[in-house]
Amino acid sequence: MQLDVVAFDADDGAYSVLWVANFLAEQWIGVGADALEAQRQRNVRLDEEEFKRLRGTAPMQKATVEPTFVKTPLAVAADRYFSNLEARGSDPKTIRTYRTGVDPFVENCARTYVEDVTKQDMINFMGWLRKQPLPKRRNSNPDRTYANKVGYVAIFLKTFSVSRLLKKSEYPQYEEKMVTAHSDEELDFLYSHADAERRFLLDFDLNSGFRDGELSHAEYTDLVGNTLEVKRKPHLGWKPKKHHCRKVTVSQKFADAFRARGKKSETSLVFPNEAGKPNQHLLRDLQALTPNDKPFHTELHKLRKTWATRLAHAGMSLDVLQKRLGHKSLATTQKYLADVDLSSKEHSDLVEKATYTPKPRVIKKSGTDGD
Repeated sequence: MQLDVVAFDADDGAYSVLWVANFLAEQWIGVGADALEAQRQRNVRLDEEEFKRLRGTAPMQKATVEPTFVKTPLAVAADRYFSNLEARGSDPKTIRTYRTGVDPFVENCARTYVEDVTKQDMINFMGWLRKQPLPKRRNSNPDRTYANKVGYVAIFLKTFSVSRLLKKSEYPQYEEKMVTAHSDEELDFLYSHADAERRFLLDFDLNSGFRDGELSHAEYTDLVGNTLEVKRKPHLGWKPKKHHCRKVTVSQKFADAFRARGKKSETSLVFPNEAGKPNQHLLRDLQALTPNDKPFHTELHKLRKTWATRLAHAGMSLDVLQKRLGHKSLATTQKYLADVDLSSKEHSDLVEKATYTPKPRVIKKSGTDGD
């Protein structure tokens, strides 16, 4: 409660103080006909109420301030989203990939503010996206590219508490294309058509199973003994996922070639570009070995799959392969190697070799002692 204003009543010729509680007028209190005395009594009563409040015998006054909600323009939200990704050290390649979905959404969305985006806006974007020509890449999966871009937009909107606009069944569906390992004949073809630089790239990936970014950011100091390490590299602005960080044992022959190459290099990077930065176009360099008129194609992921498949055929267990591949779960490794033919002769030989064969049991016949 508080004593608010002093008012003069002309009819009575006297002053009164308005008693207010929770911003609602309660009553008028007469304080006499003298203006100065009326103001003095008002102040006295105010002091009394303040004293009670401090002692805890009177409820504290709570101002009911309406909360202000400021909406964020879509373009501003996108800039803030990508600035935050950069500040958290996200891979520049990942940010560029996310932009392929978020930027066209922001440009084509009819809404002004991100908080106003609705399910219909997502559906409209999906319809627009379907009509756009996708870059023609050999053995690409357009349906997956389309689904990924819709997913990037959903992640962006969720950052601003705009989520669950689409049901899981309403998101674009696609069939995952199984990556198969290279046959020995295909590997022979690749090596016979590769120059020294591409042969080393083939050797590197077939000995390590590294991903694209792991190859492009590899440094000569990553090799200790015959073990290569995948680790975060702030000086290169590269930070792989935690479960991607690992150590991979390579053959002694490759380790020797790796060190010999490092002694001749003027940079710490194994695959630098012309500017001395990580080469982000290793896939393009590799795919030049298999023109479109060839019956098969190659890519870095296919070499990684070849490496894992050959290790599985050689008898390496799935849990060890999981660590070497940098998979978060064993289920991922099982799915990754689901097409590996474990009935091949070389694998059958390993099974036979690992099978325990008990010794023949010797049974003594009774009544033969002393014969």
